[in-house]
Amino acid sequence: MSTSHILRPHVLLPLVLASSLAACAAGPDYDGLSDDRADDIADVEGDEEGEGEEGEEEIEVVDDGFDIARDVNLAHLVFDEDVIAPDFYSVPEQDTEMGLGGTEFWQRWPGGEMPTFSFSVGTDFGQRCMYASAVRFSSIMADAPQEILDVLETTNWNGRFFNWNDDYSGGERSGQGARLWAWRTGLIKWISQTDVDGSCHLPTRDMLIAAAESCLATAERNEGEIQGCSAR
Repeated sequence: MSTSHILRPHVLLPLVLASSLAACAAGPDYDGLSDDRADDIADVEGDEEGEGEEGEEEIEVVDDGFDIARDVNLAHLVFDEDVIAPDFYSVPEQDTEMGLGGTEFWQRWPGGEMPTFSFSVGTDFGQRCMYASAVRFSSIMADAPQEILDVLETTNWNGRFFNWNDDYSGGERSGQGARLWAWRTGLIKWISQTDVDGSCHLPTRDMLIAAAESCLATAERNEGEIQGCSAR
């Protein structure tokens, strides 16, 4: 599939402030919230509404198309055709001691890049799944399982993950599903897969728990080293 330029979807967050002063002749005051910078893509919780202080109107958050990636138990994702990845990749913010770095595509067809560490070289479908995988990571780590916190606290691992996508969209065969794998003690690969139809297989919360349990057992046998622990 071609890697043609992708327009970045915009998330509009209008905030309207109505004046409550009867004696004031001026019209309503508008405070327009700008899009986040390209290197700091927001993790938008879609379709939420709220009311602020007296005199403020509703705040509407528009669905960015990646809400299904925020379901931490959904392993196989099928997106609407009009959902595309941002043209610049960044991991949505999360409050956690663990981090997801890098972009690593393995394009599983003859002539595909194996690997490429450039997000711009990814296919449209591959980019979408890689970004969805980053959204999933942030959603899980917002309430990280105790098991992975135990790995961080009791082993030689320092909390680093790396975003890897097996992309099958340019070939004829499908993948086998997401997985987690400690490539080195200091780095766990966070591995998603892009299927031939553009759907995505993402790590789930339960998969992360299983991987953490595997890593804890590996560390116990190897003086804190976790290399090789994994889960599917």
